[in-house]
Amino acid sequence: MRFGAARGLDDVVVIIVGTGIAGAVFCDGKRVLGGGYAGELGHAQVPGGLDCTCGLRGCLETIGSAGAIARRYSELTGQTVPGAREVFAAAAAGDPAGRRVIDDAITALAFSIAQLVAILGTEAVVIGGGLAQAGAALLDPLRLRVKQNLSFHRHPVLLAAQMGQDAGLIGAALRARGLLDAP
Repeated sequence: MRFGAARGLDDVVVIIVGTGIAGAVFCDGKRVLGGGYAGELGHAQVPGGLDCTCGLRGCLETIGSAGAIARRYSELTGQTVPGAREVFAAAAAGDPAGRRVIDDAITALAFSIAQLVAILGTEAVVIGGGLAQAGAALLDPLRLRVKQNLSFHRHPVLLAAQMGQDAGLIGAALRARGLLDAP
């Protein structure tokens, strides 16, 4: 919000998609904390979601995370892959299993993003984490699906995170500095 892709924006959801899915919600420039519970996007239920280690069925993380993409592809094909990058490559090469897994993940992510926009009026969604490394192969179809899931709502800008792996460290440093500067 201060230095990255969401700089200058007030109503933003940051979604970190890696092994799991985490998020941060900002409304009117302030982070929504919800007593520490806000931002558990990976455990929001989506159509098509599978059994989750949290004990629920249907969590976004079970279908939309990088870990789930690799796991589902391996289950469908019997071919073990180290990560989602290989599934994106397989899908780009025309592999139907790869395409199905990627499509399912994008559909689930778009569903969750549209829900957030409908509820919060989010102006932008920043996608970070390992899955964001897929770039246009993820963001272009995700933008289209989100647009298809919204009608009169504000259509958010989908942005790739800019700060990479240092984002958490920079955020922690800014938070610590803010605590020192507080009266």
